[in-house]
Amino acid sequence: MLILRNQCTFAGHEKAMMKSTTLLCIIALLAMAASAQSDTVSIEKKKGRNFKLDVYSGYSIGFGKYISTEKDDKQSGYASNGFFVQVEGSWLGKSGLGLGAGYCYQNSWIQESATDDTLVGQYTELGSKHWNNHYLLAGPVFIRGFGKLLLTFKLQAGAVLAFSPVFRLWMPSTDTLNPNTMTLSDGPGAGVAVHAMAGIGYRVTDNLTVNLAFSYLGGNPNRTKSYSQFIRDDDTGLYYYTHGELERKKKISTFNIGLGVIFKL
Repeated sequence: MLILRNQCTFAGHEKAMMKSTTLLCIIALLAMAASAQSDTVSIEKKKGRNFKLDVYSGYSIGFGKYISTEKDDKQSGYASNGFFVQVEGSWLGKSGLGLGAGYCYQNSWIQESATDDTLVGQYTELGSKHWNNHYLLAGPVFIRGFGKLLLTFKLQAGAVLAFSPVFRLWMPSTDTLNPNTMTLSDGPGAGVAVHAMAGIGYRVTDNLTVNLAFSYLGGNPNRTKSYSQFIRDDDTGLYYYTHGELERKKKISTFNIGLGVIFKL
């Protein structure tokens, strides 16, 4: 009887070990299957999403207040045509919709007929310095291929930093010995910018597309600067202190035609 109990005990342990081993094998197989499925989904997601880098350059045509030369209009920009260079990266989903962000540099010459003009509130001629505009832009994009063709649409917003002689400010002097003198303050205007673009491209390879783009690029940069001044009262001969603020508001409006390349990364 004792020997039989020992055999049954051994047989019970053996069955338990077999069950445990079988359960461990099943768990391992399920884990491997889950891992393989996760890897497959990850690969499929990577295939469905991509990153594109596009570079454009072209001709920039000004219009509206940007090219106005009316001295009585405070928003006149006295700008003419110029050029632009833009670099942008776009992260896309399976449908071609995504988010893009980038930088654009724009140069517009001052109209030659206005370079010798002295603007209201200025004490020197406008000169021939250019508009140099720097944009940071971000927003939704749509980039999708149809055979060899690639369609691109962008609608973005951001900020513009504009350097131009129209933003010069002549500040009243704080010198009590020379109260009527003025000092020149030069600096950029800053404001909100908008960008809308449509393009059509031809795919040279799977990773390279040549693209023709048409876009609107605009902004409303302005510059403000506070000042303090001592003013002499002619009746009493005494000086009194006053302060104020000078402001220049401008509007950039351009239509752009550019040629560029799109790289799929």
